[in-house]
Amino acid sequence: MKKLLCLALALVLCLALACGAVAEENWKIAVLTGTTSQGEEEVRAAERAIATYGEDHIIHDTYPDNFASETETTISKLVSFASDPDVKAIVMCQAVPGAKAGFDKIREMRDDILLIAGVPQEDPDVITAAADIVLYSDEPRQGDTIIETCANWGVEVFVHYSFPRHLAMETIAARKALFEANCEALGIQYVEATAPDPTGDAGVSGAQQFILEDVPLKMEEFAGKKVAFFSTNCAMQEPLQTAVLAQPNAYYPQPCCPSPYHAFPAALGLESLQVGGDDTDALKQIAAKLSEHDAVGRFSTWPTPVNMAIIDVGTAYAKAYIDGTVGKNDAAKIAELFEAAAPGAVLANYTDANGTTYDNYYTILLGAVDFNDYLE
Repeated sequence: MKKLLCLALALVLCLALACGAVAEENWKIAVLTGTTSQGEEEVRAAERAIATYGEDHIIHDTYPDNFASETETTISKLVSFASDPDVKAIVMCQAVPGAKAGFDKIREMRDDILLIAGVPQEDPDVITAAADIVLYSDEPRQGDTIIETCANWGVEVFVHYSFPRHLAMETIAARKALFEANCEALGIQYVEATAPDPTGDAGVSGAQQFILEDVPLKMEEFAGKKVAFFSTNCAMQEPLQTAVLAQPNAYYPQPCCPSPYHAFPAALGLESLQVGGDDTDALKQIAAKLSEHDAVGRFSTWPTPVNMAIIDVGTAYAKAYIDGTVGKNDAAKIAELFEAAAPGAVLANYTDANGTTYDNYYTILLGAVDFNDYLE
């Protein structure tokens, strides 16, 4: 009888250990991105995370295209993620309006979930109070690097397409201020051009049509001059690249979200170019196509897709958090992961105009690509 009791206890213990092992395998990371019409790269990065960790461990959903007026939908999607007890981390990229409110609601439910906000559209003091980690390209410093690229090209006019919603964002406003100051210092004419907000009544198609029509008008206005164009919006990049390509004196220093894949495949007719594939091969394909249009020296970007790197790093960090090897904000681990995802990336903590530094807000900066270096 005693022997049977011991066997029974041993069996119960084994079952308990087995159940515990299964429970440990039930972890999930939720990824919230925009749709492909707003930014294909984020969707492809989410698919890459699923391929890496398995569909049992990565949940992916998208927020509405008209996210500015549908914040409740975005919030509900975030809260829905957190209602699953197996979800241990949420990576949101881009962190559009609604991120802060959604994260706050999650905190009321659970304090164990890791919350990562990539490419935030809410001000640093707002989003850092809600998210554990914030990741973004160094927008303010781009006010230096983009104008440096334009100066190297001999650009005489710099056209900045944006709209009030974006210009109200702290980091975009800081970059714009540097654009203006650097243009003045270098003798480049700065032109502020108001475009339709893609989340407004005209929608994405209306904003894109505006760009296609306005670039030729700007080139007529500044006939005989080298004119560089920059837009703060993802949906405007394809029409902007298309319009610039058709104008011999037009220049395109960088997409708003720097990447070899941000609009280039569609604008250049590179249907076979796999978004998120081999970056060097992508740059070579782009250079070859630009060469056909005598435009190799009129376009630039970053050598690595920054938004995809943000999701790659976010999900990898989330897995390390779930494994218990890092806490909610480990700067050394974040730097290690970015070096793997985007070699040469310069990381820094964001400091605002008042001198406040946010230790959980990381900015990423890479150098500009010279497509001449990728011609074969």
